[in-house]
Amino acid sequence: MIAPDVSEVKERLIQDIIKKKRKTREVAEILGVSMRIIQKRRCRYEYNGIEGLMRWKPWPKKWSSYNKTKEEIEEIVSFLWMKYKREWPERLRMRLEDMGIVMSQTTVYRILKRRNIRYHSTYEKEKKHRKLYSLAIPGAEIQMDTSYPFGYHRKFVIYSCIDDCTRMAYSKAYESANIENTKKFIDELLQRYPFGIRSIRTDQWREFSKTISKYLENLWINHIKNEAYHPEHNGKIERYHLTEKTWEVMHRAYLISIEEANYNLRQRLSYYNNKRRHTGLWMNNLTPYDKFLEIKKMRT
Repeated sequence: MIAPDVSEVKERLIQDIIKKKRKTREVAEILGVSMRIIQKRRCRYEYNGIEGLMRWKPWPKKWSSYNKTKEEIEEIVSFLWMKYKREWPERLRMRLEDMGIVMSQTTVYRILKRRNIRYHSTYEKEKKHRKLYSLAIPGAEIQMDTSYPFGYHRKFVIYSCIDDCTRMAYSKAYESANIENTKKFIDELLQRYPFGIRSIRTDQWREFSKTISKYLENLWINHIKNEAYHPEHNGKIERYHLTEKTWEVMHRAYLISIEEANYNLRQRLSYYNNKRRHTGLWMNNLTPYDKFLEIKKMRT
């Protein structure tokens, strides 16, 4: 605690301001702080009395904060970050909430910073200026792409797609990326999604050639092709590749079979679409399926 004599001096100076014996500028010069701090402390003193002056900088703080997070909970936050290093504080907050620990996003951030785990002085954060957007109608645009989690040398490719509006995803593994497998994937996609599809956005790889464009046209689906060397146009599916498949499903076993991979993908997609809350633009911490139900309710 602060020495009583220091508290008495501050209290007496604040009382002088209230009684108009001194000006705010004069007291600020005496204590070596700004006028804004003096005005804030005056309001706290009028509201809380002497307690409003007890924790007042610039004097060094010699006590623990009354609302400091317990050490065992901070250990849990540190453990979660070590397990999910690429997740932001908001995602960690949701995982803590699922464990029965209620905590704000800001508290998670402060714990990581206080323990020099993240956001410390040497932490380098990428600054990318992106133009964010999200469509308002499910199925208005489906982003589709292929990925090779074990490299191009192995006969193993994953077709994936994600709805721009609801973030509802679907994936399936095949031996190769060709026109026939693309058609099979599109047919399964139309059966899996609970809404109609108006357009599909792809890159310009051979598995999405003019033959696929004609196939989609016969299904009354518009085929949008990205410009060459512009993967940011398929930003949502690229991010899906990074966080959901390559990291958490496919990297665990190089010799995994296609049947095992599809089983893992079905398990992961069930969690991703029905239980995992999303923090993306206009998602409002909803799961993709809950987002779809919310929009359906609004449109009826």
